[in-house]
Amino acid sequence: MDLTPLLDAEALFGWPVATIDELVQLSKQANAGAITITDWRSSDGKLRAGLPAVSDEHRASIAKLKRELATSGLYKDEDRGRLFSRLHAMVSPAPDNAELRQQLSRFAALSREFDAEGRAMLEEERQRVIRWLREEDDGDRDPKTMLPWSFIAKFRVVEEPELGPVPQPVNAARKQAMGRATAEQMADALAMGGQRAEGLAEVSSDMMLYALTRFPKLVIQSAKDNADVTQHAQMLRSIWTSPEVQQLLREETSREWPQEYH
Repeated sequence: MDLTPLLDAEALFGWPVATIDELVQLSKQANAGAITITDWRSSDGKLRAGLPAVSDEHRASIAKLKRELATSGLYKDEDRGRLFSRLHAMVSPAPDNAELRQQLSRFAALSREFDAEGRAMLEEERQRVIRWLREEDDGDRDPKTMLPWSFIAKFRVVEEPELGPVPQPVNAARKQAMGRATAEQMADALAMGGQRAEGLAEVSSDMMLYALTRFPKLVIQSAKDNADVTQHAQMLRSIWTSPEVQQLLREETSREWPQEYH
């Protein structure tokens, strides 16, 4: 197929080439990290809003042209590479978060089919998508589990049947959050490089909880069989649930928690 008319055209399928080139440039800037995914989406959307919709017929023609350029290797030529980028930009608006997560799933499947060089290229793409998703989270992701801190913080304090509220060390809260997260939340977190529950160092948090709660729980449990201990158990529980002691316990378990959850 003679592509010369398309290479020199001032419009492609009703879209001004000058505007398409702006879309291409935005994509390149976002891929290079020069602009955020939010800025890309905003600018991309404004440009497309002033353009006619791409019909199904035109989409089919664009897909065919892209295949011809890709399978023939013609896209490696500078001019034809520019044409390929323009065609791709026409049918590829800035992705939303759902599309980015789908891309991560595709990368995981494709990596099993590629050689080492191909997997390295996929990993580069994967890290770019992860960066975009993290930008959208506005820093709310826990770097270990990749669950939102706002979700993990629901387990900052857990109600213990005998003692009452027990502030949790961060790994204990992480483990509980992972146990309560939906399948979609966990798939999202793991796709972004989050650890699984068994990958967390739980010994220190378990020991801390044991040290904090062992004595008061022992006294309260003893009161069930020893009426003489009942008054002490009631007093101890009252002390434990007091705001002053709860604050001390939060301070004791604050390591690694973001400041707003101390």
